[in-house]
Amino acid sequence: MKHDSHSVTSNAWVQLYQARRITSDPQSRPPGRPSSLVPRHKVGLTLSKGEIAELNKWEARFSKLLNRKVSLGETVGILSRLCSARMQLVPGEKARNLDELVAMIIGTE
Repeated sequence: MKHDSHSVTSNAWVQLYQARRITSDPQSRPPGRPSSLVPRHKVGLTLSKGEIAELNKWEARFSKLLNRKVSLGETVGILSRLCSARMQLVPGEKARNLDELVAMIIGTE
């Protein structure tokens, strides 16, 4: 599915990821690591080997699609926002367990 450049950048979170990739002229900045245009926070997670493998697969897929290295943080951010968009399509009913929640999110057609 093709999108024109305007519709792709209309999401604020996409614009934030793009802003992080903008670098200034090397001669015009002071020495040391430049401050980020978008504040980032380091977090710690405990993941299983399977969860890490899935994140690595998505990181590789996104990198291939964008023809550039996508960070693990970007990968998690993209996936979480895709889930948020998908959840807007799910009825407001409560799930009784994880299986039911997954079925609600992905559908069982």
